Amino acid sequence: MEGNYGGDSTPTTPIPGILLVNNPQDYENFTCTGVYGGNNFGYEGDTISTPSEGDVLKMVINPSGVQSLNGNVIFLCYDCACNSPHSGVTTLSSVNYSNKSIIGKQVIIGGGGLNG
Repeated sequence: MEGNYGGDSTPTTPIPGILLVNNPQDYENFTCTGVYGGNNFGYEGDTISTPSEGDVLKMVINPSGVQSLNGNVIFLCYDCACNSPHSGVTTLSSVNYSNKSIIGKQVIIGGGGLNG
């Protein structure tokens, strides 16, 4: 039950729907890309049926739009706040690169000049 960052992402974190309903502020930087379990859930004014056991409904879900649940619904989500291990500084002075040539160096695109 995993995908790739974007519309169907990895790594995903299974989050019980009750947490999204009761504590939406804890997941304001998350995006969910799949849902399974339970019978259905209320999302932005609509009732969405979950698939039969073993299947995952793939759709982009904003956690703050989840309003209600029927059964133990699980959402597959990831944090979009850029606070993951993939963030960081890539200057030679801060990273111990074994290859000193420009080829093969890791680069983060954007970030306001993090790439020294």
